[in-house]
Amino acid sequence: MTDDRSMSGKSSIHEPAEETPVHRLNLNLLYPLDSILHAPTLTEAGRRVRLSQSAMSHALRRLREHFTDDLVTYLNGEKQMTPLGLALRDEARRVMREIDGTFNFSLIFDPPTSSGTITVAAPDAIEQMLLGTVQRVLVNTAPNLTINVIPLDAADPRRAIDLGADLLVLPLDAALPELERVPIVDDDSSCMIWTEHSKLVGKYEIDEDTYRAARHVVARDDRWSAFAGDPHAAELLKARKVVMRATSQAALPTIIIGSDLIATGSGWLFQYYASILPVRVVAPPFVKRATTIVVQCAAHKRRDPMLNWFVTQIEQSSPYAWRRQSSSIPLMGA
Repeated sequence: MTDDRSMSGKSSIHEPAEETPVHRLNLNLLYPLDSILHAPTLTEAGRRVRLSQSAMSHALRRLREHFTDDLVTYLNGEKQMTPLGLALRDEARRVMREIDGTFNFSLIFDPPTSSGTITVAAPDAIEQMLLGTVQRVLVNTAPNLTINVIPLDAADPRRAIDLGADLLVLPLDAALPELERVPIVDDDSSCMIWTEHSKLVGKYEIDEDTYRAARHVVARDDRWSAFAGDPHAAELLKARKVVMRATSQAALPTIIIGSDLIATGSGWLFQYYASILPVRVVAPPFVKRATTIVVQCAAHKRRDPMLNWFVTQIEQSSPYAWRRQSSSIPLMGA
């Protein structure tokens, strides 16, 4: 048989298959996309990117066309997100961080003249003991640098990066495995009591019976679960009779003064309180567990010279700092 196509001199071998339409997203829509996915209303989304209501409605329509999905709907003032919209939230924010890091990147940071803002997520103990010291140094060395400290949830440190943190300062066991770590300080757990504690006057350690019978105050970020590798310590901490939960470790000394309450927390911070207040640091009835505090840099910021310089200041300001063997090695990546 003769193929009709050969008779006509045409062949299908080199004929291109029907092309799938290429959906190209206008990069200007990334800003409205991120804002729409995170803002509670379309009006608020427009305010964040400085676009009118009509402009945002137009942007949302184009985004829906691109993704062939509603992404978000607004019914009776309530924002509802589709599964795709929810899935895009973190991805859109990640892309925006990468863009911000690219367009604000500089190869040079001159401390006396350069300006910028660094957002640090840290526990309150680190904020008080370390970052306060660093800030006093910056007044003279980097007068145009602003440090913004936000709370850190050690159980979910990625949340801080989602909120815009450039640096995380957190315990090693809570560090994000995908990010580089720079160790800066070694801490351990201790107990803090009022100097006139009725059962512990003049003592510098607590026996197990006294600890179990005592009433305790804890900070809301208390991480007794970090002692999971020590069953005895974990059991003691879990069994405490907690009568008050303070907002942070900063509130603990004023709460225990005048009482027989016991606080368990950062020995580093408690020693500082003991130097200025009528409180005393005593050894707990379990083996102290050393905790290394590390700095981690958001992935898109790891080569930022301003952040590398700032981490160096943190290292040098800590009395227990772990020094780099070679200052020529970048702290946060080459």
